[in-house]
Amino acid sequence: VMAAVKKYGRNLEHASEDLRTDKEVVMAAVYRDGLNLKYASADLCADEEVVLAAVKRNGLALEYASEELRADWDVVMAAVNEDGRALMFASVELRADREVVMAAVNQNGDTLHHASRNLKADKEMVMAAVHQYGPALLRASDELCNDREVVMAAVKQNGLALEHASEELRADKKVVMAVVQQNGFALQYASDKLCNDREVVMAAVHQSGPALRHASVGLCNDKEVVMAAVMAADNE
Repeated sequence: VMAAVKKYGRNLEHASEDLRTDKEVVMAAVYRDGLNLKYASADLCADEEVVLAAVKRNGLALEYASEELRADWDVVMAAVNEDGRALMFASVELRADREVVMAAVNQNGDTLHHASRNLKADKEMVMAAVHQYGPALLRASDELCNDREVVMAAVKQNGLALEHASEELRADKKVVMAVVQQNGFALQYASDKLCNDREVVMAAVHQSGPALRHASVGLCNDKEVVMAAVMAADNE
């Protein structure tokens, strides 16, 4: 069994119950693949040394740690540093811990989803998240989705994050112009008024011809706009 888990890792699943309680065997298995923690005995899932070894290999192994260790700062920090998504398995208290959550969103911005409500309203936290993954704006508080600096950071990382901006900012010509010049398809998330704004639509179709499909009916019948879209599409 030891030879098998050292070579293949997942073979721990087929080991006897006795061997899944053997710390040496389980340590060898989690060093090979942290998710082997799933097959360890309850006692070893509550062993800090074993769990730390597992989450350092694969942060998502935190799911199989004991409740006590999912509330242990060192264990959770090791897990989110390896894979930010591990935050979803942390205790409620640690999902409200600023340092833990910051480590998680720096690794994977969308893990802001699992942070406490207060941290979703923390501008520095949200800025870190959207810098890493623009669409994480979806997870931010309503107030921050209406914050120009936050939204501009999000759309700079990914223009399609405009979808999650406030209605007010999706109707802000300066914001939308900056976005469609980077990603024409973001026009689909602009206000109806701006989808009928010739300057905005021209900027969008110059960036990506097929963005024309999101323009107003009137501008889809505008010869100059259509020609700009066709030329842009030909060059893509």
